[in-house]
This record gives sequence, structure tokens and C-alpha cells, in this order.
Amino acid sequence: MSHPVSRRHVGALCLALSSLCVAPSIHAADAPLRIGVPVWVGWMPWWVAQEKGLFAKRGVSVELRNFAVQGDAVTALAGGNLDAASLATNDVLTINAAGPKASVVLLHDESAGADMLITRGIDTPQALKGQRIALEVGGVSHFFLTKLLAKYGMSEKDVTLVNMAAPDAGAAFTAKSIKAAVTWEPFGTQGVKSGGKLLLTSKDTPGAIVDVLSVRNEVLKSNPEQVRRLVAVWFDALDYVRKHQAESFKIMAKASGVSVAEFGEMWKGVRIPTLADNQAALGSKGTPGTYGATVGEMSQFMVSQKLLSSPVAAGSMVSGDFLPAK
Repeated sequence: MSHPVSRRHVGALCLALSSLCVAPSIHAADAPLRIGVPVWVGWMPWWVAQEKGLFAKRGVSVELRNFAVQGDAVTALAGGNLDAASLATNDVLTINAAGPKASVVLLHDESAGADMLITRGIDTPQALKGQRIALEVGGVSHFFLTKLLAKYGMSEKDVTLVNMAAPDAGAAFTAKSIKAAVTWEPFGTQGVKSGGKLLLTSKDTPGAIVDVLSVRNEVLKSNPEQVRRLVAVWFDALDYVRKHQAESFKIMAKASGVSVAEFGEMWKGVRIPTLADNQAALGSKGTPGTYGATVGEMSQFMVSQKLLSSPVAAGSMVSGDFLPAK
């Protein structure tokens, strides 16, 4: 499973920068779509698509670019140095804070256990009161914690927040310099292996943490067919993963910088929406989808944290028009 260091900042798991998939010659005139892909379990099927030539099969030219720091991908997309990027909902809200710049055209994954609150010597949610908790203030981890605290009758006023990026929060916990941390995989499991307790996870906040593919609006207008092909490739990749899981896990584990066994456990912590899920979530013209509520809740949270000056309307940044028909 924000800023200034964003949702899936994983500096410890750097990849080699981008590779280029060449489209068939009939589309040679199209410049490659520059896609930013930070390292996060829910986005790794893009590397399966590249490895297995799925972009070329759809006739779309794509350049995948890895970002060790997701905030850099946010900046690149906002500045026009990327055409699209795999990001979190809060990232897209940040990009659109001053007006529509990019739109969500695909839901990648919903965190369903891969974001976690780990503790040492704190055995119940109620025992969090008065504790110091390491997390990335203003990011998805912060949003996640506020929902967890509310579930148990508390607010962030009942705890002390220590601002750290997710990898650093995990490292501080493993080093036993803090008793509680909100982080995500693989840092959460590493913390538990160091003697920690998995107290709560994103299974306890279903639908709260949603990651997406965001495309600059200029690209949607100038090259809609390539975007449609790109989105179709995502579902091709998911189909390949389903049919060839062992091979796919090797590709995605390598891209993530973890073992195949570790990746398998990480994969269990996300729910990957189907095409039907996407259609229901993103909706259509005149028929808003269920994802709008997620956008609204995150937008209000970011306003409360002074990360946005005013809410961003879901209708201004969500489009189901680029999903395959079936």
C-alpha cells in the first residue's frame, strides 16, 4: 500500500530503469507511452506484460519506468514527464489539487492485508492509547491508522505520530527503536519476524486503500486508442498470472527484489479487481461508480490534514471509458 514520499516508497527494492516494448510496425508512428511503475505488489503484473510480450500483442508501444520513490512518479506525471503511472488514490488527488490534470482509468488493487499495524508489547488495539506510532504523516498509512483508531473509539489525538516513510518505519521497528509502526509489505513481515505482532491489517478496513492507473488528461484526449490498448493489456497480464502463476511469480518476485515465497505471501495481501469490478467501481457517463466514495473519503481526509485546500470531486478525475467492453 503519499507525500512528500509517496504511497509505495520502497527505496530498498530498486529495479533497473525501464525497458522498451516495441509495437508492431503499423503503430510505429506512435511514441511509446511512458508508464511509471513504483515497486508494489499490486503493480507487478506490468512486468509480466513486458516479459511475455503482451504490449506488442495488443499493438501498444510502452516504456515502463521504475521509480524507487513514488513521490518522484507523482511529480513526473504531474509535470508531463510521464504519460501514466501506477499510483494510489491520494497521489492522483494531489496531482489534481489545482485543477484536472490526470484521470483514474483502471483500479489495480485493493489492499487486503498488505498494509499493517505492527506492534511490540502492545497486544490489543486499545493498548495503542498513549503510544508513539511510526508512519508516513499525510499518506495512506496515516489514513489507514485514522480508520483503525476510529474503529476502536480513538483518534490520532490519543497517540503520538512519528513521521517516517514506510520502509524507515519498518526498519525502526525491526531495530526496536519504536513499539508500533504502520507499514506495508515486505517491511511488515520483516518486523513481525523480528519479534513483533501483527496487530491489525487492511483486512480490517476493506475498500479503504485502492491503487490505480492514472493517465494525463492530455494523453487521454490525444491518444485514446493507445490508452484503451494499455488498459486491455493489464487484464491480459492478470489472465497470464492466473494461468501461469509459478512463472509469473518468478517474474514479479524478481521485479520486487524478494524471493518467490515472499512474493507469494505479499500477493495474498491484495485483492485484484476483475474487469467487472472495475466497471462497477469506475462507472460510466451519468452513472457514478462505487470508487467515487473512496475518492470522496480520501479527499476529505487530505483536506483535514491540509494536504488539499478543498476537496477534489470524483467526477473530475475518474473515467470508466477506457475499460474493455467485456
